[in-house]
Amino acid sequence: MKNLIVAIPLLELHRPPISTAIIAGVMRGAGYECKQLDLNIKLYKQAGPERYDQLSHVWERTRLETDEERDIVNNLIDHDLIAHIDDNTRLMMSVFTYNSQRFAHWALERVKAKYPNCEVVLGGMGVDDAGMVDFGGKMLTLGLADYVVYGEGEQTVLELLKGNYDYPGINSRKNLIQLDNLDAQTFPDYSDFDFDDYVYLYPKKEVNIVGSRGCVRKCTYCNVATLWPKYRFRSGQNIADEMIRHYEQYGVQQFFFVDSLINGSLKAFRDMCDKLADYNQTHKAGFGWGSQFIFKPKRQLTDDYFDMIAAAGGQQFYVGVESGSDKIRWEMDKKFTNEDIDYHLEHFHRTGMTVMFLMIIGYLTETLEDHEESIKMYKRWHKYVANGTIAGIDLNTSLMFFPDTPLEKMIDSHKVEFPVMEFDATGNPRKNDMIWTSGLNPDLTFEERMRRRLEVNEMALKYKWPIWRGAQRLQSLYAQINNYQGGEQKRIPIISVN
Repeated sequence: MKNLIVAIPLLELHRPPISTAIIAGVMRGAGYECKQLDLNIKLYKQAGPERYDQLSHVWERTRLETDEERDIVNNLIDHDLIAHIDDNTRLMMSVFTYNSQRFAHWALERVKAKYPNCEVVLGGMGVDDAGMVDFGGKMLTLGLADYVVYGEGEQTVLELLKGNYDYPGINSRKNLIQLDNLDAQTFPDYSDFDFDDYVYLYPKKEVNIVGSRGCVRKCTYCNVATLWPKYRFRSGQNIADEMIRHYEQYGVQQFFFVDSLINGSLKAFRDMCDKLADYNQTHKAGFGWGSQFIFKPKRQLTDDYFDMIAAAGGQQFYVGVESGSDKIRWEMDKKFTNEDIDYHLEHFHRTGMTVMFLMIIGYLTETLEDHEESIKMYKRWHKYVANGTIAGIDLNTSLMFFPDTPLEKMIDSHKVEFPVMEFDATGNPRKNDMIWTSGLNPDLTFEERMRRRLEVNEMALKYKWPIWRGAQRLQSLYAQINNYQGGEQKRIPIISVN
């Protein structure tokens, strides 16, 4: 049986897909042959930038596709996927997020209609949407998938290939096993991809890197601890070795860490930076990299910490600042203050590094006074926007209650209610997690959260903060407003496309 590993929309366009590269590396390291396809970048090249961007609304399910879009996607599936398949193919599809589910369903219906004996294996975070929707289970029930890999896939895929179908993670989330030694894993294999296909943000080839799994923090709203209960990290030497391998093999100079945070282990982080800085100096490699990052209390750091990062090629960092209110940030369990932010911004500016702020407006306990305190940050840190240190801000849409998070466990104690019930395409009811009220904070109505969100948008524009995905976020916001105004019963757009 030949193995075909496929990445599907919706993915970023700036780097080859790491999910399939990881599985390809593991399989080839164990002696299995395989081939990778990136249908996301193929769709971008065939549809063109504007139509590709419009199709993102279809994958996000804010609307159904047009006849023209249906023809484009059917052509892609038939000529760029099914043309590589027969009844002796094992199709291994990476369902990266919720926004990949609709394409997956669409493609699998066409694949199974033509080749019913093609063995379909699904994996990726989107197979169960972080515990919210069991998409993988649905595909099994419909006969569109033969196996679903839940959780970390490296060892699970190898067990599946051996025929060990009872291994934890195959068709079940029970007793999932986390990998203990991340240094022992084979490096991702990008040899099937044409690096010239991608739309790089920098004028350099770029790939993603996984340096750790899980998080050292337990922020109340975050489900990372549910997905990865144990925080694990690679050694700094092992991470540097992978980056050097990609540089020497493919000419890659730019990297982005997909970790929840890169500096969870300060020792591993320092070791990595030391190795990269030394290689940069001796080989003139010109490494550059970005990552998610946590601001730590300034008492834990020394000023040379920032020089070390810059020398290793650190450029842009994404930080969950979430609020301009110290009180709200502390209640989120973020554990840093506005004074700590001041300290980081000054040293980021001094060393030429940049930061993107990630925000949540309308936290469960946010009062009007908290909101007004948060509003002040746009003026307070405007100078760092003006000098380029703050590269932008993501205002998100609204607070959600992910399963098994500390926030979800507060639903009863805070008397949280969800007034809008939706029904999916199969008629199953589910609450709209973005539309809620709290009996302990009755002034924070849905309407008030939307008002605050729009006020923040106006304040960011006033002080010229670049808003990341601004139009897209506002469109999602307006969709939620329409759901709220439309009453208690809304039907989610049908996933299946004939």
